[in-house]
Amino acid sequence: MKQIYLSVVLAIVFVLSQPFFSLAQKVVSLSQPEQEWLSQYNGHIRLAPDPKFAPFEFFDGEGIYQGMGAEYIQLIEEKTGLHFAIIRYGDWSSIIEAAQQNEVDVLGVAAMTDKRLGYMNFSKPYLTSRAVIITRVGVDKKLSIDDLSGMEVSVVKDYVWDEFIRTDYPELHIDYVTDPLVGMRKVSFGMSDAMVISMAAASYYIEKEGFTNLKVAGETNYAVEYSIAVRKDWPELLAIINKGIDKIRDREKEAINERWLFHNYSVGYWSKQLGYGLLIVLSIVLVVVIILFVFNSRLNALVREKTKALQQEREELIEVNQQLVVARDKASESERLTKAFLTNISHEIRTPMNSIIGFAQLIEMDQVKKEDRIHYASLMIKGGQQLLSILDSIIQLSKMESGIVKVMPSTFDVYALLRETHELMQPLAQQAGLSFELHIDDENKRMRINSDRVLIQQILNNIISNAIKFTPQGKVELHGSCNDERLVISVKDTGIGVDEAEKEAIFEPFRQVKHRLYTESGAGLGLATVKKIVDVLKGRVWLEANRPQGTVFHVELPYQSSEETS
Repeated sequence: MKQIYLSVVLAIVFVLSQPFFSLAQKVVSLSQPEQEWLSQYNGHIRLAPDPKFAPFEFFDGEGIYQGMGAEYIQLIEEKTGLHFAIIRYGDWSSIIEAAQQNEVDVLGVAAMTDKRLGYMNFSKPYLTSRAVIITRVGVDKKLSIDDLSGMEVSVVKDYVWDEFIRTDYPELHIDYVTDPLVGMRKVSFGMSDAMVISMAAASYYIEKEGFTNLKVAGETNYAVEYSIAVRKDWPELLAIINKGIDKIRDREKEAINERWLFHNYSVGYWSKQLGYGLLIVLSIVLVVVIILFVFNSRLNALVREKTKALQQEREELIEVNQQLVVARDKASESERLTKAFLTNISHEIRTPMNSIIGFAQLIEMDQVKKEDRIHYASLMIKGGQQLLSILDSIIQLSKMESGIVKVMPSTFDVYALLRETHELMQPLAQQAGLSFELHIDDENKRMRINSDRVLIQQILNNIISNAIKFTPQGKVELHGSCNDERLVISVKDTGIGVDEAEKEAIFEPFRQVKHRLYTESGAGLGLATVKKIVDVLKGRVWLEANRPQGTVFHVELPYQSSEETS
């Protein structure tokens, strides 16, 4: 019986002692001088992390120290008994300056350089990184640092890459930024041509911030090992930290890598940028829902018409079968057009919306100058106007195709309409540096016709503004004449012209001019709307080459003559 009691007591003692044995295995053994140093300074060791050096170290939206370096620091604290006081600076340059003045005691993630060895000691390395070159996706070839000559290259000031590049490539034009995110935004918005940054940081921010127009264009020969930097006069602290690094097990290192490398950041992380991204997604979803509603209404109207036709013609089996085949083909074409419409309009809407959000983020940055804020605000206004113009064009084209727009004839002086249009469009042509001429039979002649004045005005506005838009230099001419109750309007320009293969397709929705030397923004709806209006007015529209260069648009519309005087 006593042996049983003794066995139970020994078992209980063994179980209760396991945590202490485990703790003893985790804590390093310190020398007497190290213990004395620790008792004097522990809790007052100032560690200043880089605030925006993800995934190595950063402060999250709640001001909490995060990243791979933060987790290594926590393990070192557990294994050595050290306790660091985390202090926060605005950027890395401020941290380096403070470390030189002994106002910062420890740098959690730092690369050893000759300059830094003058005022800091470095622990055993525990992280590695290679520098890569980030550009926009339009750059096709693989780049090296030698290829960056003549480019605007963003580099974080006082990062190790800054010191390497200044030494090896002093001729490069460097745009210094305060943190990696600012530099990547500058490249994304076209304010810089490239950025030199660590591969891990580039991958992290490209995925986290949604930089879909950025890519890794090439690698550099620069690779560094990151250590913990300690002020020169504290060798005891450096020795304690090295003992802590030695105690970190391989499976602990692997767990840290799995959490932070290959973009596996915490899904609970929240930032203003993530909020902006969510706002963009919600806006796009709302626009798509509206577009789907409009197209569903149109499809429902088509289905009702076909059902009625089939009921009236069901006695003739062959004709019914033919109608079913036609209805099937039209439904397939409607589905194809709907998909094409959604693909095109989502791109056209996303472009100005991304611009608005992107420049709003730049305005939010503290380091942006006042004149830059004003410039970004003007660009945001232009983006909003472009978005509004696209939506107006969609609504107008939808009305035309749905049959909502009806011809409202009235009696008016068509030559007076041409003169008014010429006067209204003159400032737009002057702003583009073009000559805009009006040619009618007689400058003072009057010609009263009976037709829809509003729709003819819209035809004129769309064709003339299109001619001005695609005419880099030269002139635009407006010609008008009335013969045999046919109104003929011609708009000539000296612009980029239209390829023969595009002469018919240019009147299709979302079809834009492709030219190797000239690009112009727009949703490609203006000429499609003109074609719809001309069809409603039972006229025709076509174009021909304007020799030696440019294009001539012709519109021929029937009308009822009311009165003609000179």
